[in-house]
Amino acid sequence: MDVWIYFALTLVYLILVIRMSVDVTQRKQWLPYSVFQLIVSLSLAYDNGIIAAGHLIGEGERLLALSSLRFWLHAFATPLLVLVSYQILRSSGIKFAKNNITNVAAWLITVGLVIYQIISFTLYEVKHLTPIEEYGVLRYMAEGHQGPPIMVIIVGMILLFVGLIIFLKLKGKWMFVGTTLLFVGQLIPLPFESGALTNVFELILIFSIWKTTTLLWRLGRL
Repeated sequence: MDVWIYFALTLVYLILVIRMSVDVTQRKQWLPYSVFQLIVSLSLAYDNGIIAAGHLIGEGERLLALSSLRFWLHAFATPLLVLVSYQILRSSGIKFAKNNITNVAAWLITVGLVIYQIISFTLYEVKHLTPIEEYGVLRYMAEGHQGPPIMVIIVGMILLFVGLIIFLKLKGKWMFVGTTLLFVGQLIPLPFESGALTNVFELILIFSIWKTTTLLWRLGRL
């Protein structure tokens, strides 16, 4: 049943957050970009945790409110990966990533994606949540208003681009492989009866980003 997958994902995310916190504390690098990774990981831990606990909480106002927060966290946290990508690109030694224009562009893209997601999806989603039971999991999902996840696609393309540069320049394969697997998992139907596969690929992606920043730190670039 999917419920156990979601519980496992939540646990792994929490362990990953603890490990990330220990790493940045040892490096004495409590900088915004390091914190952004923690924010994204915590938001995904919350997302999977609420889905896993759907039946324990029970259908009603409480689960509805907790589920609404999932969509708000998605809108605010996911675009932060653009800034994480920028820091990784800058640390790789690519010249154009070190100028102020690239820095400003990364922030503008991030803010723009947050605003776009809220206006185009989140405001509608949180007003049209309905309980759905699927693969043994109870959660609230938005009715109608379907469309391509533009924000997620843009973030994914940026991650893929930066991952490819790290792979070619520093032989660090983690981020490129993690992002590629996310796209493959989204585009190619897999023979598994589960609604949690995308969440599994998201965990692989977050893990791959953490491994990439760890590599840069070991190389003395962070």
